[in-house]
Amino acid sequence: MPASERLTMLTHGTVLRSRDRTGHVMLDWEPVPGATGYLVRRADHYEGPYTLLHTTAVCRPHYADTRVEPGRGYWYKVAPSRPDGAGTPLPEPVSGCPLAPGAEAARVHVEVDARAYGAVHVTGDGARGLVTATADEADGALEVRLANTAHDRPGSAPVPALARRVVVEISGLEPGTRYRISADVPGHDRSAQADPDGHLRTSLNLPMPGRRTLRLARVRAFHSLPPAGVEPP
Repeated sequence: MPASERLTMLTHGTVLRSRDRTGHVMLDWEPVPGATGYLVRRADHYEGPYTLLHTTAVCRPHYADTRVEPGRGYWYKVAPSRPDGAGTPLPEPVSGCPLAPGAEAARVHVEVDARAYGAVHVTGDGARGLVTATADEADGALEVRLANTAHDRPGSAPVPALARRVVVEISGLEPGTRYRISADVPGHDRSAQADPDGHLRTSLNLPMPGRRTLRLARVRAFHSLPPAGVEPP
């Protein structure tokens, strides 16, 4: 197990895992049957006291704790909540220690299959907990929508340490075909050719908080009209 990854078994049989990431600690666990949400608590010491990190239950089985100090250790507990308000006893805690940002923004890798627009896979520093991605077809083009947000920072001011460099790799394209790549960010419009395997790769900066839409459209060749009086072949 990597030194930056730790886990503990919850009392309801699932595993709570922590990963040390740039500017945050990433927690994730398996969904608990019957749970309507999850309560995440944090402490500075193993013994506690443990403080609830959010005012409403977390809906998804993962949580990025971004209000942390890089290099400082923390302890976490997670418990499912139920309609009657009762949760299972809190499990043994798991520790986490956020990493300091480097000279460059941390990277996230987004894989998109153009043959199945709903097939998007996000990996890297900030995947799931911070950066999410969806893909869909719009006006004959492929649109990849990226978001960099955190549950504990709704509508927050920009956080440079949580910005990400997102690398988007698209497969399932027509080999050798040229595509126009554009995004709602200045200076990103360009064209690129899919390689012989139908792959194309591009990247862009994604601030925190921030949203970007990457658009990929096939470049169609235009042929000049034949001279007057000449029939086209």
